[in-house]
Amino acid sequence: MRRITKAVLGGLAGSALVLGGTQAASAALEAKFSFRDALTDLLETPGPFDSAKARITIAEKTDGSTTFRIRVRGIDPSIEGATLGSHLHTGKCVDGDFGDPDAEVPAIPGGQAGPHYNHDVVVGGKKLPAEGVAPEDTARIGPETEVWFNLTANAAGVAFDETTVPFVPVDPDGVMAVVVHVGPTNPLTGAASTRQACFPLSVPQWVPAPTTE
Repeated sequence: MRRITKAVLGGLAGSALVLGGTQAASAALEAKFSFRDALTDLLETPGPFDSAKARITIAEKTDGSTTFRIRVRGIDPSIEGATLGSHLHTGKCVDGDFGDPDAEVPAIPGGQAGPHYNHDVVVGGKKLPAEGVAPEDTARIGPETEVWFNLTANAAGVAFDETTVPFVPVDPDGVMAVVVHVGPTNPLTGAASTRQACFPLSVPQWVPAPTTE
């Protein structure tokens, strides 16, 4: 098993964004990697994650699966009991307006974290479900191809979840993000309403090795 872990440092107010690099020490069966702080509220109005801190642990197992554990503390008690869908996304967190939150597909200007990481799309070359995409070319949407969390804050402002997926993510530059949404995850579509917070995440071990001719 290869264990990847680093605490996210600090919490942010408003829509400010801090990207300070940190480095985790490597040890036997652990991978060295960088984790960019911090948990960031991406809305202009005050939000329940403005003072939150978080920790994520990623363990790659010998059977090719990966276990993710996430713990967030400092969540505002006003959302106690609310379940928030959170997912591994492609791309980095960038501060800015997310566009119309009521739009069917909200705009993502300024290069904020991209769509969900989907292993069928990244590794299998398949396409997300859409009109005109043949069934055999359509990626599966679910916890077997994506990394989903359900974060439910308790009275102390703490939320924890873990999930194991049957793959190790692959990413061209190793820069990804964990995005927290305002609602629970739809089990059929993976949607979880408006984005409200983001963990910038860098894991160079997910960058594929260059191919040689």
